[in-house]
Amino acid sequence: MSELTAVARGVGWASVAIGVLQAAGGSRIEAGMGNVDATVDSHVRFMGAMFVGYGMSWLDAAQRDDVPRMRLLAALMGAGGASRLLTRAGKGAPHRVHDVLMLTELACPVVVEALARHQAGSGAAAA
Repeated sequence: MSELTAVARGVGWASVAIGVLQAAGGSRIEAGMGNVDATVDSHVRFMGAMFVGYGMSWLDAAQRDDVPRMRLLAALMGAGGASRLLTRAGKGAPHRVHDVLMLTELACPVVVEALARHQAGSGAAAA
């Protein structure tokens, strides 16, 4: 298994687990949310279900060794991290856990691209 495939599987399973927790637990499992209204809880649960699907897409891409799709999924994660920057700019600093998530989301495309290039270089050298 390539390093890129291992990363894709890790991101996939982590995303599925996070999504299941969000869908089942709603806002009460989100760091820093405290007591929120039904609208926010509904949104967190919906996004949890979407995150399960996102994670399943990572797992499928890993299974197929679909590097272009892994790059797309990583770019989506990077866009999510960039979106968190908008919150920082407009609303201020969120809970520290969300800052860690933001840094992870912004790093994901860089890691995936570096591993994809390394994998392509290794394959070209072996041929």
